Amino acid sequence: MSDDIHALSGPYSVNAVDDVERARFERHLAHCPACQAEVDSLVATATLLTTTTEMAPPASLRARVLADIKTVRPLAPIIAADATTGDTTDTDTDTDNTTSRPPAETVAEPVQLHTRRRSRWNGLVAAAAAAVLAIGGFTAWKAIDQPQTMADQVLAAADATKIEEPVAGGGTATVVRSASLKKAVLVASDLPATAAGTVRQLWLKDANGTFVSAGLMPGDGDQIVVLDGDASQAQGAGITVEPAGGSPQPTTEPVALFAFA
Repeated sequence: MSDDIHALSGPYSVNAVDDVERARFERHLAHCPACQAEVDSLVATATLLTTTTEMAPPASLRARVLADIKTVRPLAPIIAADATTGDTTDTDTDTDNTTSRPPAETVAEPVQLHTRRRSRWNGLVAAAAAAVLAIGGFTAWKAIDQPQTMADQVLAAADATKIEEPVAGGGTATVVRSASLKKAVLVASDLPATAAGTVRQLWLKDANGTFVSAGLMPGDGDQIVVLDGDASQAQGAGITVEPAGGSPQPTTEPVALFAFA
């Protein structure tokens, strides 16, 4: 058990404390705004880590992290000393654990150890979050109904081709296709809502000139959708407005058409 109550903020945030430590820290937490803010931040970060999808990191990530580690060092703890006695006092607002400490020189090593422990726990969560952002943060687009990694791979593919067209009724749409990945991604901006009981449906025009359903577009506004099906041999793509649930074949004139070269 840590003697520094503040050092438990990291372990507590990831449920890595025993029952005694949890009860003690929660009593302290109720009266410590600094720990409350830190716990909220660490819990949010830990939650973020559970919502990501696996993808290969860029080759430069390891070298960059190792280089940055050399430039970051935690600050030493600030200990308030009694002007007359030289004693330090724990500022823990948990009255059950408020104690007077020996002179600073006799507690320097324990405080350093607790600071290292706290820094290690909090640093692990923060570093993991930084790695996730470094790997996946090169695009702010979110894939809808498809893995984020597929959308990212298509958008960043060396052979990606882009076709932008206005959408009838408002907004614009861009189709990005990678023949090597056999996928196409549609990036839409400022789409208005469709009429009640209707939905935008995506289509791929196959090698025979037949439109094959490539999925539905949920909602309006800004969105990104990975089209269903093999886009490598497709002649083009399109968007129509269909009855809710979609149609086996287009029943209306396309609101946007994209011709693949």
